[in-house]
Amino acid sequence: MNLQEMIQLYRAQADDAEPDPLCRDPILTIYANEAQEEACRRAQLLRDSTSPMCKVAFAAGDESVALAPQVVCVLRAFVAGQAVEVLNVEEMDCAMPGWQFQERQDVPQRLITGMTTGRLHLWPTPAAAGEIRLTVQRLPLKPLRCDIDKPEIRPELHKALVEWMLYRAYSTQDTELYNDAKAAVCLRRFEEEFGRKASGRNEEWVRSREVAVPGPLA
Repeated sequence: MNLQEMIQLYRAQADDAEPDPLCRDPILTIYANEAQEEACRRAQLLRDSTSPMCKVAFAAGDESVALAPQVVCVLRAFVAGQAVEVLNVEEMDCAMPGWQFQERQDVPQRLITGMTTGRLHLWPTPAAAGEIRLTVQRLPLKPLRCDIDKPEIRPELHKALVEWMLYRAYSTQDTELYNDAKAAVCLRRFEEEFGRKASGRNEEWVRSREVAVPGPLA
């Protein structure tokens, strides 16, 4: 389904049709993008090893590199064709105390998470320029904007995204569409496909692989 078809399905199911709809296309486009992002956060649907964000260049002496904002977590990594470990900072501290202050330069062998948001620290510091090849779990690369734009997730899941659009429309107070009971049904259908929402704290706990801070909430 493309964005136009998703909006048409919403209008048919909500009985909210043109020419004078209660929920207009720009708002439904926002809801459609929310739906895909929620689906990817909950169900970890998008894994990537080929897009430009999966090739991260570094220069000699770089202590860290930035990750694209769409990256949720790093699943595997290679430097110069060799696999490198991805560790959280506590694991690295236990394995090699004082690593952060060593002046050794070589081909990076480990990537450390949990020190700087959105960045991977390199150990050892690279002696020469190179590139990290990553496999990542990520969010969609770009939002749905045009009628012909399609979600990145698998086609058989597109109809379930419309349940989120319906849920958001039925949850908007002070409108004629507001209906708690219908909203609950649509949210339940969305969750049946993609799972329940985890808190931002839980997601960060998984992303940084942190072990010292409190674990995920129930």
